[in-house]
Amino acid sequence: MELHAFDKGEIVVAADAPVDYFYLLVKGKVKNYRVLPNGKSMLIRFNGPISTIGDLEMTNGLTAQNTVESVNDTLFIAIPRQAYIDTANEDPAFLRFVIKHLVHKLHTFSNSSGLNLLYPVETRFASYLVSIAVDENDRAMIEELKTAKLTEIAELLGTSYRHLNRVVTQFAADGLVERARGSLYVKDIGRLKQLANGNLYS
Repeated sequence: MELHAFDKGEIVVAADAPVDYFYLLVKGKVKNYRVLPNGKSMLIRFNGPISTIGDLEMTNGLTAQNTVESVNDTLFIAIPRQAYIDTANEDPAFLRFVIKHLVHKLHTFSNSSGLNLLYPVETRFASYLVSIAVDENDRAMIEELKTAKLTEIAELLGTSYRHLNRVVTQFAADGLVERARGSLYVKDIGRLKQLANGNLYS
C-alpha cells in the first residue's frame, strides 16, 4: 500500500481514464461528478472518510465512469492494481468491505439522480452546501465558496447561473449564507439541512 496526497481542486481519477489504484480516502473530501455527452455535468456525490474509489473499475476492468476531484487537501491509502488482484480479491473480509461500499454508491446514485431530476434548485443548492460544509463527523464548518465558481456549481446542479444566482440572493436575504468580497459563506447549516430535507449528495 502507498499514501497518496492530493491538493484542493486536483483530479484524483479522470473519467474515461484507466484506474491504476484502489483508493481508500482517509482524510478530506472528494467530489464525484459525470460529464454527459452533451457537455453538461451532473453531480453524483461527495465522499468523506472512509470511502472507496476504483472498486467498480478494479472489479470489472473498466475505465473510470466519473471524475473524482479533491474538494480540499486529501489523503488516500492506495493499493496498486496488481496488488489488489493478487491479494485483495482473495480476502473474503475485504470483499465484504468492498461490496458494502458498492451498495452505498448504488444507493447514493439513486438518491442523487432523484434529487437532480425532481427537486427544485433551492433544495439541490441547500444539499450541495450541506455536503461541502459538514465534515466526516457531521460537524458543521464555516465553508467559503468563491462566487466565480457559481457557474460551475449551477452546471453540476443542472440549472442556469442566473437561476442559481437568484437562489443565492434569496438565501442571503434569509440569513442562510453571506456574500462578501467575491465569496459566499455558509452561515446557518441547521436551516440548510432542513431545506435539504434529508436529500444530500453524500
